Amino acid sequence: MSVEHTDQANDMQPPLDIAVGVVRNGDGHVLAARRTPTQSSAGYWEFPGGKVEAGESVEAALARELAEEVGIEIRAPRRLIRFTHALGVAPVRLHVFTVDDWNGPAEAKERQLIRFVEPATMRDPGALPATGVIINALTLANRYLLTPEFGGVPYDDWLTRLEGALAAGIKLVRLRQPELADSDYEALAAEVVARVARAGGGVMLDRDAAMVLRVGAAGLHWPASCLAEDRPPIGDGRLFAVSAHSSEDLANATAAGADFATLSPVFATSTHPNMAGIGWSAWRRTRADHALPVYALGGLGEADLDEALASNAQGIAAIRAFASHPVGG
Repeated sequence: MSVEHTDQANDMQPPLDIAVGVVRNGDGHVLAARRTPTQSSAGYWEFPGGKVEAGESVEAALARELAEEVGIEIRAPRRLIRFTHALGVAPVRLHVFTVDDWNGPAEAKERQLIRFVEPATMRDPGALPATGVIINALTLANRYLLTPEFGGVPYDDWLTRLEGALAAGIKLVRLRQPELADSDYEALAAEVVARVARAGGGVMLDRDAAMVLRVGAAGLHWPASCLAEDRPPIGDGRLFAVSAHSSEDLANATAAGADFATLSPVFATSTHPNMAGIGWSAWRRTRADHALPVYALGGLGEADLDEALASNAQGIAAIRAFASHPVGG
């Protein structure tokens, strides 16, 4: 990925469009390349890819760059995320694809060092700027379950519904129970974290960092109104998420170091009857190319997943779908 690293950024320039390939092998490892001593940002690790030339589609640029850099022929790349950042010598818009179907072997065609690594390895400070955004998009689920309030549902029945969602494949859960006192919420969180962990998933809490650490949750999810300049002290390896309702919220979430966000409401919901849905067109404009994965939220279910992914969403977040027809996968 031919993006340079510097301490100065020029965000007045229009961004360069860069096609990026996250090439995976059968073990789920990703192909990383190390920039050569003769290149700017020498020694930094990156995903292969490069500039989209005039008159060239992003997909064509990706195929060309991967052939030129690592000698592979690709088929059916899948869009992962598109975002803009200005952390290098010029602003760039990264069009990131996952590449699982390819012919090799992968070879270093430009005298660079290449290797397949665990995705988490690319979070190292030795990777090019904003690589962590790509890894977040790669590793986050495309369905995010926001639990409904009890609303008179017996505790055991509520847990049974949770188990049903987990059996359907849910891997990321936000424990949303605003009516509970902190002590009751923490007791419930401990139970939910244990159940979700057994299913191979993680739970986001919405109270404070200390509670996240006490119960071993996956991370913390706050409304945009609670953001401060610094990321909450939840430790390495945990996630920080933000509920956004505007482009400004998304920009603030990015600046605060959020790993992902939800953006709502796409459509009106019974849980927020006073908020009119903005629809997909406005959702796409608001989401724009902010540098973090963003879930679409508001009146959505499984049938909306393809539309969400086509709109540069990480996937869908849902509340009501949990209560009736849990989203799966």
